[in-house]
Amino acid sequence: MMPLPISTPVAILDAFEAIAAFAGLIYWKKVKNNYFKWLSIYLIYIFLADFSGPIIDSLGINNTKYYNYFVIPEEFLFFFCLFHKNFEKSEYKGLPILCMGIYFISLMADVFYFSKHQFFFDSISYSIGNLLLLILILLFFIQLINNDEVLTFQKNMMFWICVGLLVYFLGSFPYYGLRNTFIAKYHNLHEIYYYITNALDCFMYLMFTFSFIWGKPNLKSSQSSSA
Repeated sequence: MMPLPISTPVAILDAFEAIAAFAGLIYWKKVKNNYFKWLSIYLIYIFLADFSGPIIDSLGINNTKYYNYFVIPEEFLFFFCLFHKNFEKSEYKGLPILCMGIYFISLMADVFYFSKHQFFFDSISYSIGNLLLLILILLFFIQLINNDEVLTFQKNMMFWICVGLLVYFLGSFPYYGLRNTFIAKYHNLHEIYYYITNALDCFMYLMFTFSFIWGKPNLKSSQSSSA
């Protein structure tokens, strides 16, 4: 996620991230033999990364590149990998890898071409990653509806993860896609949408927390996907 310029939203988001990371640690025994263990590790990484962002900025170091290259790409790549594991036994198993490749190409375009235009935020790669992730989320829900597991959806860890991802990435799509324009020309609109996006971000981490509390790893998948 991007750095938060106001102290209160920073503290609120950090709190939700910390709660999700803490839940991952509390329920580690539940996921340690399943690929969802990587979600626990990822949440710790994200919390530390976001917590460090304002500190880096306070030291007079430009933390925009820190988020553009060392936080946001890891975010997309992690979830592409998570979907790859989840789709491992379905017809969609190769799609997350394709999405990962497309996103990587768009990221390289941002790094080596669009960054020369001095854009504040890498909107091209973020928007493409966002769209690809939304496609994978939609396919998950289609697959869930057509499966007997829909009757016990609340026990599906991936269900809660996808609810959080869907609300956040769908709701924040216009904000991050047009962020450079908002910052340059529509400061008031940018400020309003910033607060909305921050609330969606908190909701996403709340859903991640619920995934550990209410969800149960797919034991059949864990036997073949517990790398």
